[in-house]
Amino acid sequence: MTGPSVVIHSDSGTSSTLYAKTAGIVETISPGTDAVDASQAFECGNVRQVSAFLFTSVPFWPKGTVFVSLVGEGEPIAVRLSSGSIILSPNNGTATMCIDSIGFSDAVLIDPDLYGNDEFVLVRCAAELAAGKPFSSIGKPAGRDETVVFSIPKAVIRDGYAEGEVSMLLKTFGNITFSIGTDEFENTGIVTGDRVRVTFTYGVNTVYREEMTYQPSFGYVPVGEPVVFNGSSGYMDIGLNMRSFIDTCLPQILDVRDPGEFKVVIEKIGETK
Repeated sequence: MTGPSVVIHSDSGTSSTLYAKTAGIVETISPGTDAVDASQAFECGNVRQVSAFLFTSVPFWPKGTVFVSLVGEGEPIAVRLSSGSIILSPNNGTATMCIDSIGFSDAVLIDPDLYGNDEFVLVRCAAELAAGKPFSSIGKPAGRDETVVFSIPKAVIRDGYAEGEVSMLLKTFGNITFSIGTDEFENTGIVTGDRVRVTFTYGVNTVYREEMTYQPSFGYVPVGEPVVFNGSSGYMDIGLNMRSFIDTCLPQILDVRDPGEFKVVIEKIGETK
């Protein structure tokens, strides 16, 4: 491989032949290009879930990598991030969290007539970009205001206090990621070992409130105990050691399509011992 990889994900399910078809298209148009199977198991149409997945994975790929999202509805768009990576998706907010965390460079509304005008428009376009086709030649230039995004409220940070919302559910381990960056959290003055109170609200209702410590990882507390820690994505997480926080403490979050409807407050209540 000499050019960038094409990283493909969808909500087609793991038993579908969609990935096999898309990988074949990429290989046909751009021989030697890696067509990477990121995941085909996203919840049907769950754009926010995909957006969270991208913002945690895009930074680990080389500059120029082409990401293809086949989730949700919308006109085809290609968004180039400040890092140089490109996200091809329906224009439905897929790139929101990457734009917010990495930065927006430019975008193009893809002309579907150039790429077969069918379900594989994004894949064919991605393959041509990987093969070296100029970004500007795939359609009509689009401004930042033409790129659909959803709202991500900024975290509220002050001494001993952080407030944000749920940005991602890590269902495999049962952890929850907040929209509070680890760098931002340092400005609260809360340090490793401090006791904190974590409160989740949904609408006007408090749905979880417990005391715990802030530690480097969930392994620093006894089995089954909750902990706030720095997530690998660069944002704050909460979890239980050797247990699922979601299943044990906040199962109702699984019934809501947008986990961002759950707000969170972290307050310092005690010093490091």
